[in-house]
Amino acid sequence: MAIGLKTAYAIAKSAISIAADEEKRKKLFLVLLIPLIVVLLILSILVYILTSPLSFITDFFLSNEENTAMKEFKAAYEDTIKLNMGQLIFNGEYPMPAKGKITSPYGYRTHPVTGKYKMHTGIDIGTAWHTEIIAIANGQIAKVGIDKGYGQYIIIKHDTEKETFYSVYAHLSKIFILPDAKVKQGEVIALEGGDPEKDPLPGISTGHHLHFEIRKSLSSRSHTNPVEYLFDTSNKEDEEGSKEIQDKVNSN
Repeated sequence: MAIGLKTAYAIAKSAISIAADEEKRKKLFLVLLIPLIVVLLILSILVYILTSPLSFITDFFLSNEENTAMKEFKAAYEDTIKLNMGQLIFNGEYPMPAKGKITSPYGYRTHPVTGKYKMHTGIDIGTAWHTEIIAIANGQIAKVGIDKGYGQYIIIKHDTEKETFYSVYAHLSKIFILPDAKVKQGEVIALEGGDPEKDPLPGISTGHHLHFEIRKSLSSRSHTNPVEYLFDTSNKEDEEGSKEIQDKVNSN
């Protein structure tokens, strides 16, 4: 919308008048400054609320007895979600995710349920029913979910100096961790499951066991042989070394 000459002249005249009058300049300054201070104050309060614990709200509204009871409950609850440390069994760079024996290796096989010849993208570890499952390395939970084939599962992202990789734990009966949580090597993250008769959400399974994978990314197509992470494969090209690794796999 165009401004007429008379309007422009009036605005210019008013501006010159204010600029020439010190008292008017002060009033204009206050008129502009006060709203700015109010806006900054509101923003500061919002930033404080968003970045500070909400305990100050309970301190303000609750009585001393109620506040104390809430803090005691919170402390007790936090203790219940702390992860326990499991047993570390090392045969290579990283510990076994569960105490047991490898019952099905990585590679192509005839699927025991579907009968199809296809890639087995991890290893199966036969364990005692509901054995504790541990995180093989420090990391962050990338995903917790339920899958038709895997049943209940966990995926952990591991950022190491050497590489970034993901460990996958499937056919779980109970999960103790939440997405995005950080875990330490050896912490118990779940219990083994997969029994189609006894366990909820077992996935496609003939019996209880842990299905364990190593991936280079979140994609299921980025799988690689977990044995190279769990066992010393430095002599895998040597026939005697390969036999020693296989003996460890079978006897673990």
